[in-house]
Amino acid sequence: MKNLLASGFLFVGGSILMTVTEMGKVVPLLGAACSIIGVGLLVFFVFSNDGKYDN
Repeated sequence: MKNLLASGFLFVGGSILMTVTEMGKVVPLLGAACSIIGVGLLVFFVFSNDGKYDN
């Protein structure tokens, strides 16, 4: 459950950072990267067996 919560915060934080335009071009790109990683982790932890990769 901790991993699911952490990846949700990563996704939301990255989405917020994507909307920041006053800090140049680097911060929105980092926010987009965080958001993509966060949504990937969310999908993995939701559909995996408690974060374990089983066959």
